[in-house]
Amino acid sequence: METLKPIRQPVRGRTLHRLFWKKLGLKREIVHPALSTLKGLASPVQWVQRRRLAQEMSPVGEFAIPQDQGFVVFGPGELPGVEDAIERCRAIFEAAQESSRREDFSFNPNKGFLLDVLTGKGFREEPELVSFMVSRPILDAATQYLGTVPLLAGAAVWWSPPNDSAASSQLFHLDNEDWKQVKVFINLFDTNEEMGPFTLLPADLSQRIVSEDGHVRGRISDERLEAAGASDALRVLTGPPGSGAFVDTARCLHYGSRGNRQERLVLMFQFLRFHSPTESTFRFPVPREFPQIELDPVQKLALGLRDAAGARP
Repeated sequence: METLKPIRQPVRGRTLHRLFWKKLGLKREIVHPALSTLKGLASPVQWVQRRRLAQEMSPVGEFAIPQDQGFVVFGPGELPGVEDAIERCRAIFEAAQESSRREDFSFNPNKGFLLDVLTGKGFREEPELVSFMVSRPILDAATQYLGTVPLLAGAAVWWSPPNDSAASSQLFHLDNEDWKQVKVFINLFDTNEEMGPFTLLPADLSQRIVSEDGHVRGRISDERLEAAGASDALRVLTGPPGSGAFVDTARCLHYGSRGNRQERLVLMFQFLRFHSPTESTFRFPVPREFPQIELDPVQKLALGLRDAAGARP
């Protein structure tokens, strides 16, 4: 068992982000650069090292995320180790259904359409899933898109039961932890149109609509996308278990779990720059010990860890 120590991270920015973004209503074009710069300056060595490692990486192949589109899809079996991850997530779901009440699944009572089977610190007991999430094909794609070795900032296994609602994240929106981020969505069931699949609009079209509207926060209606002629460009993440996408949910308008007729199960994990303006809602506090996991230096950075005897990066 390798004992690792956490790297000192910049101070958490949630309080300041909530003040500037939610209370004062400032645009994210102002809030995000200011807060991320302050956090980066608090840990300049990390800032430089993470960018340098990203620049030294070889070009990513099939999982390269186009900067203009902000997403790339993958098919079943294309992510190394995905079959074992699917099997483990399904086992966790089945065990949770046997032992828990439905209301125990979610920390957000207003989101009965999207319930947490496993989230945040629960992954501390799932080293194999953590190892999969920071496997180099996945981590390298996120790193090259973001231009820095990011943090595995959050993760969740979500169950979306049948529902008739259309509210909150079931409507088109952008995520606001940073101006750029990567979330990986993996279907754990064979997912069809009747299961409320994750739906996105490519970043270039999303940004055009957002810019035209002067949109800062909140939801965007389906009618607005139709008026912009963007409906035909929507990508719907249906497909067999193991299919899914890397998505920049800060730049791609998106929604999910809308009007399910069948239940859906999905694994989501999130990469943020280490100096992102605020932290993930599904924050994953990494433990110091991961049994049966071997990590290279880039993976350790992504988990915010360093060797116990090693120098601070």
